[in-house]
Amino acid sequence: MKNKKTNIKIKRSKVNLYSKRKNKRKQVITIVITVVAACALGVLGFGLGKPLVEFFNSRNNSTGSSESAWTPPSSEEVSSESVIPSSSEESSEVPVEPVRKMTDVYFLPDDAALSSASLNSALAAAKAAGVETVAVTLKNDTGNFLYKSEIKGLDTHNIITGTLTAEQICKAITDAGFIPAAKISTLKDRLCGYKDATDGGYRITGSGYTWHDDREEKGGKPWLSPFKSQTLQFMGEITAELSAAGFKNIIAVNTMYPKFHKEDISTYLSDLPLSDNKSRQDALWNVVESAKAGAERNGAELWIEVAGENVVAQNRLCTDAELCGSADKLAEVKLIVDYTPTASASEAYTLAKTFAEKLKTALGDAEFYVVIKGGYSEAALSDIKKAFSETKIAVFGQ
Repeated sequence: MKNKKTNIKIKRSKVNLYSKRKNKRKQVITIVITVVAACALGVLGFGLGKPLVEFFNSRNNSTGSSESAWTPPSSEEVSSESVIPSSSEESSEVPVEPVRKMTDVYFLPDDAALSSASLNSALAAAKAAGVETVAVTLKNDTGNFLYKSEIKGLDTHNIITGTLTAEQICKAITDAGFIPAAKISTLKDRLCGYKDATDGGYRITGSGYTWHDDREEKGGKPWLSPFKSQTLQFMGEITAELSAAGFKNIIAVNTMYPKFHKEDISTYLSDLPLSDNKSRQDALWNVVESAKAGAERNGAELWIEVAGENVVAQNRLCTDAELCGSADKLAEVKLIVDYTPTASASEAYTLAKTFAEKLKTALGDAEFYVVIKGGYSEAALSDIKKAFSETKIAVFGQ
């Protein structure tokens, strides 16, 4: 057979292969020249930079005593000596140390702040416990201020009993190596509600007389009312004063109502909406928000402490967990939940696990931490912590 001829079309490219190779060589040469030039400039800059900096430094030092530095309008006078920042600094301002957040809580004895001796003794015990955060009571549930407060109206009824200022107490805790936290009782207060103090107490309807609870003490004791603007202002003043003193964590306790009787609600305090659960909760949250605003004025964080048994109870009225009925408000704060079991060590795990599950159901998506209160054996404490860990609840301290 004869081979059949096949016509083959040859496509001609317009690209010059020789010029393409030439362009590649040109790019390589350009890159090499650029790198060499950059290195040369770097060496030259380093060599000239140091003499120039030394020259300007010596010039500034020689003229600093006779020339005054420029001062921005409406600002305080600054030093005439200038400091040349390094290349890694964007300004000559001293960096502010970040605020240390609470990681756990060790509660000092209630009277720890009354004097330097009692405070130092309590801090020594805290060091032995190996904790990071120390909470000191600065306003107790009697209404006493355990530090020298400057708030107006507290010079009556022996309200101020402390000998140290809030700044001194905060500094002592910080110098000891701890994160300082201040604990204050809010509405449970037997002293500050009188008219010649803050005028924030309950008043009997139509008479103007101070209302008292039915405690065993003769005549009962007054409370601060969350419905009064004086109380709201008072809470903000306390937290603002403590945050200004250096406390960056403030724990508010006893944000609650006294145990009212039917006659209190229907007669003695009939001008207040004590039968309306929403109004009651709103009033309690007004106290929290005022305290929070005062704390945040100087960069502090407000925490709300509540008793765990009250949180999981069916009836929260007149307990410190009554404000937990508002899920929306709970999302705006952080809670410390006290857990104080009374059962034997053999039941520690079971009871803690049951409580933890109830607590998660009661608080939902709220941010909360558990503090274990009471003395336990190492084994029982380990079982309790295990129960909370399994339920994904953080134990904040004990």
